Amino acid sequence: MSIGQRTRGLVFVCTLLASAATARGQPAGYVVVPASKLKENLFGSCFLSDKEGWVVGDLGRIFHTTDGGQTWEQEGAGTKRPFVALACLDRNHIWAAGQAGQIAFSRDAGRTWAMQKTGVERHLLNIAFANPQRGLAVGDYGTLLRTDDGGNTWTKVRLPDDTRLPEDVAEVVQPGDVLLYGISFADPEHVWVVGEFGVILASADGGVTFHAQNSPVETTLFGVDFKDPQNGWAVGLESVLLRTTDGGISWAKQDIEAPKGFFLSLYSVKVRGDYGWAVGNSGLMLKTTDGGNSWQLADVPVQMRSLWFRDISLLPGGHGFIVGSSGAVLAVAGEQFTPLKKRF
Repeated sequence: MSIGQRTRGLVFVCTLLASAATARGQPAGYVVVPASKLKENLFGSCFLSDKEGWVVGDLGRIFHTTDGGQTWEQEGAGTKRPFVALACLDRNHIWAAGQAGQIAFSRDAGRTWAMQKTGVERHLLNIAFANPQRGLAVGDYGTLLRTDDGGNTWTKVRLPDDTRLPEDVAEVVQPGDVLLYGISFADPEHVWVVGEFGVILASADGGVTFHAQNSPVETTLFGVDFKDPQNGWAVGLESVLLRTTDGGISWAKQDIEAPKGFFLSLYSVKVRGDYGWAVGNSGLMLKTTDGGNSWQLADVPVQMRSLWFRDISLLPGGHGFIVGSSGAVLAVAGEQFTPLKKRF
């Protein structure tokens, strides 16, 4: 059972990172693309306001908007390998992570990008920064990287020895080889990482060391979000949505509504104030209007139900953006969402 779940997780990674081989995008160079013409699968987003933000995806594409996603300026870091995650603290500090250990960094609002040396060739699946110096990147086969100088140097972090795997998995998978998918800083000292087999890792020293937390599931967790050191959520395979109110000492599954007859995945979750979203494949979108105490299934138009949604960038007050396949960008405001392109 659990090995099958690993296979499903690996299929997700392969889809995520191999899509560049078949994607067709805009030509290289300076290009301004209207939202209606975005075609690339989009995996990561980072917005500083309801007007300015960046998204990344297939073929090393990096797009920047200053008008709320109506038009996008195509940027590039000199690679055709896909980027799958973004971190931005302000418009002058932006990181993009992706295939084969690549991390690109911009210090000038995305006008120029330089590759940082990570020392690894494993695929990186997420990146997060607590401040301009301290960040983490995670990826396949236990890859966990840390920086305290803005990415000038990255060092590998050892996974904790108390990482527990299901009995039928422990015979064939080493704890240090689990795929890691999600990162969330609650503050510069408190950070969580989630991954395969329900693994949840927590750190109280800024990611120098981690310890395993008890998870109520053995299914892969793709996303995690903490709004403060006590309150957090994690999502994953089979529409799993977990919550903690005590910093991860205890986690519990939340009751959610999902399409009947389907075991869909949730890839990302974000809660800010009263509003929040959790998104996944086959058009699955959940929303909350009570700070994550309860979740409702969002009414997604038929033409969007074949899409997958990969990432959420949510601002205080409930404004933000959701990105996904086929150039999908949704602007969210409170419990409402608006697709910025009408045809998929």
